[in-house]
Amino acid sequence: MTSNDKLEDLLRQMYAQEDETIDTSHIVDEEWQKFEANHFAPKRRSWGWMQIAASFIGLLMLSGIAYAAIHIVSSNSSQQAEVQDTTTVAHKASVPAVRQTSDESPTPREPKTFENVPLKDITAELASFYHIATEIRNDETAALRLYYPWNPQMPIAGVVKELNQFEKVHLTLANDTLIIE
Repeated sequence: MTSNDKLEDLLRQMYAQEDETIDTSHIVDEEWQKFEANHFAPKRRSWGWMQIAASFIGLLMLSGIAYAAIHIVSSNSSQQAEVQDTTTVAHKASVPAVRQTSDESPTPREPKTFENVPLKDITAELASFYHIATEIRNDETAALRLYYPWNPQMPIAGVVKELNQFEKVHLTLANDTLIIE
């Protein structure tokens, strides 16, 4: 036997052994599929108590921020009104005193709207219309600027009651004197 013959014989034996071996590729595939199913399959996530607590706390924080924003906006608008109320006015409207004599009949006037007018100017005009005096006991309150629709046909007691509805305004009517307190 020559070396070539020996080599051929060895090759034949090797190929014969390959045919006799068991095909394990399908077994490996099956095992891989089982492994994938156990380890890579999408799991349905359940909410634990930590996630529920975190969601609840987040909702509370968001609600608190919204409440604070609303409160800040409303307090800013009232603070802006206070700032406008305490600013000095370069031009004061002087209201001439109009006295009616007993033979004159009271003429009904049209309603008037005071827009951003200091309380002391409003009371000065009211005092001249209703023929009463004014007294200022609190300069800060007198400097408050108001929006007030005034109906001259309303009695002074009703006007005082309406003006007292404003925050930080306290007026009293005593012996024909309108007092800003």
